Order: sequence, then structure tokens, then C-alpha cells
Amino acid sequence: MKWQEVREMYPNQFVKFEIVESHEDEKFKYVDDVAVIKAIKDGRDAMVEFTKCKKGQLVYSTENESIEIEKIKHIGIRRSI
Repeated sequence: MKWQEVREMYPNQFVKFEIVESHEDEKFKYVDDVAVIKAIKDGRDAMVEFTKCKKGQLVYSTENESIEIEKIKHIGIRRSI
């Protein structure tokens, strides 16, 4: 389902979904298609659901016009011996 369709079905709510299709550039991952798992009306419940997300799942507000996820490079810990 396209994000615009999700926004129309669940206005001004949080939605937990699985990413079906996406594309990316150097800085962002853009989600094109999603599979809705559940709608969440309360922000506190959305945070609880976010902590339960598995890989490829997100909780996002339908107030956002598009889904843009900033990619962060994890460097890790360095030390000398």
C-alpha cells in the first residue's frame, strides 16, 4: 500500500507497518510501499509499539507527507593496543 493511501485511511494517527519496497540515496532511505500492521492513536502507545518493532518494521505518524529515514553510519569503538 502506498503511503498516501495509508495517510488517507488513518489521518493524524501513528501506524505500525512493515516496509515492502524502498529506495535510497547516500543520506536517506525512502519508503515507497508498506504493509500496515496496526493503527495507534496515542503517542505513548506508539512508543511502546516502537520498542517492539522487528527489523523492517516502523512506527510513523501519518502527519508526515513521506517516509524519509536518515541513514547513520556506525563507526564503532576504536582503541590501540
